[in-house]
Amino acid sequence: MAKIIISKLSITFNINMMKKIILTLLLAITFTATYSQSKHQERQNKYFVEAATKEYNLNKLQQDELKVIRTAMVVAYGEATKQEKSGDITSADKISKTQEASKNFNNALIKLTGIQYDELEPFLTRMRAELKQVK
Repeated sequence: MAKIIISKLSITFNINMMKKIILTLLLAITFTATYSQSKHQERQNKYFVEAATKEYNLNKLQQDELKVIRTAMVVAYGEATKQEKSGDITSADKISKTQEASKNFNNALIKLTGIQYDELEPFLTRMRAELKQVK
């Protein structure tokens, strides 16, 4: 009986450890991507994460994950814009890429918070307006 309990604890510990390792790797990748972002984008990301933390009572792990998923969206938007400006993609391709990035972000946010999109939408709409004011 004791071996079964220890074995279950070991499996749980290993799963939690793997989650932390994966999150750490994602944060390292995000740090690299964030480094190339402008200070303005960094301030906007920080503002967004702080507002979401207050709105949805996010813990530290959720805050870190939100930083990763929002940074991924911002980077995807930036890459699509660069590709369009350089003529590598059309305006329609840029729209498609940014819509896909938004969809991925929204789905990740739903999963992170456990709240459906129709309940998140007022917050996201408010954030779009407020982020324009972040300098």
